[in-house]
Order: sequence, then structure tokens, then C-alpha cells
Amino acid sequence: MYFKEFPEFLYDFRYGTYETKTSIVRDITRNVRFRKEVLDNIAVYDEYDIVDGETPEIIAEKIYGNPEYHWIIMLANQRYDYLTDFPLPELELVEAGKAVFNPSFTATSWSYSGTTITVTKAIHGLLSSPTTTVTLSGATATTNAPNGTYTITSVTADTFTFTATSAPTGTAGGTVTVKTAGRENYSHHYVNAAGYNVNSTVAGAVNVTNIQWFRDENEEKRRIKIISPQIINKILTDYKDLL
Repeated sequence: MYFKEFPEFLYDFRYGTYETKTSIVRDITRNVRFRKEVLDNIAVYDEYDIVDGETPEIIAEKIYGNPEYHWIIMLANQRYDYLTDFPLPELELVEAGKAVFNPSFTATSWSYSGTTITVTKAIHGLLSSPTTTVTLSGATATTNAPNGTYTITSVTADTFTFTATSAPTGTAGGTVTVKTAGRENYSHHYVNAAGYNVNSTVAGAVNVTNIQWFRDENEEKRRIKIISPQIINKILTDYKDLL
């Protein structure tokens, strides 16, 4: 509904050197926002906590009886991106957190001593605790190249080590791709009893993991402002006037 009232015009799309196709398009340069004075003058706001799985359309249907008024909720809260501006359901949050905190990287050097495999990477960001696993692919050797999933056993500034099932033979080589898992459980920061960030050495400091911090950030997005249904007609009229 938000774009439905926007004016249309003819636009020439060029394909290659000679072909042109003319189409009717919306003038999205008229993508207006509520005038600041209008929002500032709205005195009747309600607060609403988004329930897992609710979209702006579902909320609009619940509050205004019309899912097409989702844009009012988004504009009133200055939230325009479904993926980043609204809270994720718990299951999606966990998967998103894993994706954020477990980046893949490549390393050009690996070596072995028996079944102990050492991969060299100048900046890898890995820890041996809490438990972290890596999945290697691309490694080459005559036999038993360590392509597979392993638990890290030790870490230094530029290497990490794990134990392979069988000892490789031949020359270690190949650029390896390293996929990580478990880094969402690394420490993000520490807080005291009052919730303020403190150094980890402070007495009573509580560890906040990456995934917990990610969850806390998600919760901050849960409470939104709702414009009272009693003045919704005024908002709709103002929207049309701006166009």
C-alpha cells in the first residue's frame, strides 16, 4: 500500500547498444517520510512488545485491522528493514548468530607430526576453549590429507592444532578452507551485577558470550511505538497530502 499511491512515469531501459524497452515505473524518489512535526505532535503512542514470529503486517492487522498498514508501523518507528530492524525468532536468532560469529577463512600452510595437524594463519581469531571445531577442505598429501571436521586442541597467535584420525604421508600442501563452529560461545564482554561493562578481572564479573550479546541486541528491537488507532485517519490523510 505504501508505494501504491506513488505517481508513475515512462522510463526507457537500455539493453546493450541498440535495444530499448519502455516500461511504466513508480516514482520512488517520492519515497516520503512522515513530516517531523507530524510525528512530534502525536501525543498518543502505545508501547508494544513484538512476539516471536510477528511481522509488521501481523501487527498492523492486530492493531489497525488491516495488514496493509504495516508501513505506518515501520515509519513511525523508523524501521525499514525486515531483516535487521525487527527481532528474530529464537531459532532464527541462533542460526544467524552462528553465521555472524563463525566466519570461514583460507590458510596456505599446514604441517603434520604423526596425527597432529598444525595450520598456520597469521590472524585466525580462534580459541581452544570453549570448544571450537574446524572443518578443513582443500588440504593435499599423498594419503590421509586432513579434510574433515576436528576439535581444536591448542592455539597460538598464528597457528591452531588438532588431531587427525590417521597420519598423513607425503608433502603437506594445498590452500585449505577453514569453516569454524562454536565461536558464538566465545566471550564478548563482562558485566558487573548492575549490568555495566567491566574488566574480566573485576570481582563478580559475569561473562557475556557472543550469542548472549547477540540475543540482548535482538531484545532491544522488541519494543516499538504504536500510533493510536483513533488518529490513524489523520496519518493516512497526511500521507496522501505529502504525495
